[in-house]
Amino acid sequence: MIWWIFGEPFHAGPTIVCICAVIITRVIIGLQAKGRAQVALDISITLLSLLVAILWVQDQQLELLAAGITGIGVGSLGAGIIGIAKGAVGGRVRAAIDAFFGMKS
Repeated sequence: MIWWIFGEPFHAGPTIVCICAVIITRVIIGLQAKGRAQVALDISITLLSLLVAILWVQDQQLELLAAGITGIGVGSLGAGIIGIAKGAVGGRVRAAIDAFFGMKS
């Protein structure tokens, strides 16, 4: 079944499997959390994990099993997603800023 969101088609089955896998994984991790601040952080990380996992599943046009495994993997990465993104982009951003300010001096 194909659904449309923001004018883009996506396969409903793999997306729903991926969403369920991320939520279940994050709930299991969240049950180990303590305190209100940790709960708010975990909700934010869960939403970020959902976004990344859904975008990946749609971009790669994964089947149900691969979508479920992707959801579990991204959900278990959690806050590590931020670290991965910072590592991938951070060096380039720092180099661009250094180049920009180096040219101005």
